[in-house]
Amino acid sequence: MSSDRDLCSQYRIGFTEVTEQTTSAKVPFKRDYLVDAAKQLHVAQERDANEEYEAAFSHYKHGVELLLSGVTGKALLPFYFKFLIRILYVFLPSYALFLLQVDPSRERREAVKRKISQYLKRAEEIFNCHLQRPPGNLNGIAEGYSSLRFRPIRVLSAAVENLKSCRVLQIIDKVQLVYDPSSGTKFILKSLMKSGRCGHGAITVIPQSVPYMVQLQKFYVGEDSLYLQLQHISGGRLFEHLRKYEAPVVNSGDHTVTTQQATQRLNPISHMSSSHDFGHGVPESQARLWGAQLILALDTLHQEGILCKDLNPRNVLLGDTGDAYLTYFGQWREVDHICCSEAAEQLYVAPEVLGVGVVDEACDWWSLGALLFEMMTGQPLYKSLMSGVGTQMKIPFPEQLSVEAVSLLKELLTYDANKRLGAGPGGAQRIKSHPFFRDIQWNKLL
Repeated sequence: MSSDRDLCSQYRIGFTEVTEQTTSAKVPFKRDYLVDAAKQLHVAQERDANEEYEAAFSHYKHGVELLLSGVTGKALLPFYFKFLIRILYVFLPSYALFLLQVDPSRERREAVKRKISQYLKRAEEIFNCHLQRPPGNLNGIAEGYSSLRFRPIRVLSAAVENLKSCRVLQIIDKVQLVYDPSSGTKFILKSLMKSGRCGHGAITVIPQSVPYMVQLQKFYVGEDSLYLQLQHISGGRLFEHLRKYEAPVVNSGDHTVTTQQATQRLNPISHMSSSHDFGHGVPESQARLWGAQLILALDTLHQEGILCKDLNPRNVLLGDTGDAYLTYFGQWREVDHICCSEAAEQLYVAPEVLGVGVVDEACDWWSLGALLFEMMTGQPLYKSLMSGVGTQMKIPFPEQLSVEAVSLLKELLTYDANKRLGAGPGGAQRIKSHPFFRDIQWNKLL
């Protein structure tokens, strides 16, 4: 039979530090104090992850009661926990220290105090979000802090403690490549900071089975952050790929100029339609395929009510077979959406997103146009529109672009969102029907 210490250690609930400090202080180990509390809190976290909130709240309650009664030597009255759940964790640094003076080990008192604070806080969230009926709500449907728990896809939720055994292999921009030893697989871990507000307004939307978008495998709800476990696409970002097609630079005396500028100095007759220094870009056939794949992904997201708003080459990945994939886009009530400032400065973000106009699906079609422009010209849009974006802007195009490509880009990069190709009902279908995509067999891409 396992010893009491073994029983406590098998419940990886965070009591290792407590038992170790007990040993160093030579205080007798109490099964009914630490082991039973660890059991209750372990079950509470399991019920919490499975969205069984009444059971989770009950186990958190019993676990905290065991901790407090264990260090004070007194049983708690039934009403006492209700008082604690509302008030104690707010005043815990002073009040709980008074309660814990009975325990002779100062280190253990501090460790237990931290655990009580942690679990009281989570119990408070459960009570407010899922068990308490707000005033005026006759249907019993609560609005609260952790709306991530209100979702039909239960299997995606996992306890954040599961990440402790994983190992970070590489940091890639703002995400981490992680190895999971239990499954022998790699995945991408992305963290999103909670806003700290109750999240009024936006609702949580967790899209699944979106064509040509990275798959969300699991998500973890931490105290301050939300963690997304995403499919690892090993082909790299479109951003790095497109940089290979930009106009290369050469040194000319004290100045750095593009190869095209150097050529024009020798031969003023240029094959370009303007003085802009375009790269050679990817073949139109490749841009057409990538564009079609992104259209399918964006159209599906729009049907679920999700707008990307700041789609840019860093949000697009290339698979092993060369297909384009959006990074994962969802909508989280606890997370404020903030447009990438770099994407905005480089004109991947539609004008209305940064202004005061209505923002709808048309904003993502502007971003698609900026991506396609860069793919086919080898030049980011912001380097071609040096005077900025406005109603009178004129976008230069290299001569090698087909008439269909130029037409598509002009219609997508229209300043007025209401006149932009893709605006309004059925907008995605009108983009699919544009002559540029004439050769795309849409049904075969799905």
